[in-house]
Amino acid sequence: MRGSSLLTSSVVAACTFSWSANAFNAFTAFAPKSTPVPVSNVESKMPMFEYLKFDKNPKFDVLAKTKEYVSSQKMGDTSEDWYADDYVLRGPVIGPIGRKDLNGSQKGLGLMNAFPDVELNTFGYTVDPENPYRCFYFQRWRATMTEDMDVYGTIYPSTGAEMETPVSTFCAVWNPEGQIVYEQVGAVVDRLEGNTQGKAAVFGLLHTAGLKLNASPGDAVFSLIQRVGHFVGGQGRSWTKEEDIPKWWVSSSRGADATEEW
Repeated sequence: MRGSSLLTSSVVAACTFSWSANAFNAFTAFAPKSTPVPVSNVESKMPMFEYLKFDKNPKFDVLAKTKEYVSSQKMGDTSEDWYADDYVLRGPVIGPIGRKDLNGSQKGLGLMNAFPDVELNTFGYTVDPENPYRCFYFQRWRATMTEDMDVYGTIYPSTGAEMETPVSTFCAVWNPEGQIVYEQVGAVVDRLEGNTQGKAAVFGLLHTAGLKLNASPGDAVFSLIQRVGHFVGGQGRSWTKEEDIPKWWVSSSRGADATEEW
């Protein structure tokens, strides 16, 4: 009887493997092949991403320059020389935001005082094959809350909690003059990783400090809260005033608004 059971199990396993192998072979046989496409023959469906390709021929090493920029951030370089006048930053629920508003919002949060040991583990630099001015990279943040956090006068006491965020993607787009014109930040790769309930970058720090915002793209409630805050002002901005957003930024989505379709 025991021999019969083993035989049955073996047959089932063999059949399962055979089916899986056949299914995989069938999928790979019909799956589209990945072939390099010349940059000049690819047009982005979203107009501003086509604009950000500029002349498609940077005269500097975009990957090396991006590495240099990220290293400078780790060393606390706050020079504005890195950024173009028409710079825009966008995250999953933040932006479009320019340098002035971004600096004001970050200072008001007091994050670096509360997390003085923040560590940005960066890896996986790669240049976009469809835009040679755009470089992607990954980051995983770690930090310990060793000091109180002052958020526009509201104090969040130090907890000593250790933070690990999930890996998230970032990108920098350079202009032909060698300055950053666009940054995308904090798009989570695997929300199950770390101990911040899927929140990355700044939102991971806020979560660890006790400010546990339920923020995600398309969240109508959080979007409404942002719009009220944007109208009232005084405690940082989630995006820049309309008249100060560069003309090349044509997306109408603000903060946690849903992404429009082009």
